[in-house]
Amino acid sequence: MLKIQGILVPIATPYDHRGDVYKVKLASNIERLNTINLTGYMVGDELLTAEEKSLVWELAAKAAKPGKLLGAVTSAPSVRETVALTNRAAELGYHFAMVQNSGATKALYYEAVADAAKIPIMAEADFGTTHPNILRAELTTNAASLFTDLKAGSKGGVIAIANAIPYTIQLIWEAYRQREEEAGFDWQERITGLAEVVAKYGTPGLKWAMDLNSYYGGAPRLPEAAVGDGAKSEIAAAIKDLKS
Repeated sequence: MLKIQGILVPIATPYDHRGDVYKVKLASNIERLNTINLTGYMVGDELLTAEEKSLVWELAAKAAKPGKLLGAVTSAPSVRETVALTNRAAELGYHFAMVQNSGATKALYYEAVADAAKIPIMAEADFGTTHPNILRAELTTNAASLFTDLKAGSKGGVIAIANAIPYTIQLIWEAYRQREEEAGFDWQERITGLAEVVAKYGTPGLKWAMDLNSYYGGAPRLPEAAVGDGAKSEIAAAIKDLKS
């Protein structure tokens, strides 16, 4: 069974002025992330069509440095489409898929997908299954408590603000690995303000934070709207001392 630990960046898909996937910027963001010793990337989001998911998976796999762990977000309403997307990601070299389902029959959904998937799937919650092709979700997604969660048993993190401050997030993981508690808690405290303000404004806020730190965030895709001037000021103040 695949073992996942360390920091995974859930890649924020960049869009151009027409709202299409911005291929060049996606590649350049990942190439910059490659310079940091991150575990890997999770690629794909709910605003992408099936065809666009295949496109971004292919682009990200080509841009990723060899040895990076690749996860594809393959959720779809039906088992059939989720399996098709998952197996397409497998063809492109992805190591696992992230699958989410909030329906009443989620256990049936996950197990049916796992039965037909060519790569392991990670469910968003532990629902008691022992299916051999389902990974336990042992990664935190909360940047503000990352070091605390690692010490409590999380094997790593899927951290959205790592799109904007990857080096700082990686420092928290390294502090945990080296058992440097003072440094780990110090970095956690430093990122808390940014984590909270980005959580407040969602993906549009994250994209603005990326723009402020020389990554390409750009405009969000409709129905999401760009953050206003007040939010921009809040985010700028929170990221000021975290730029690298």
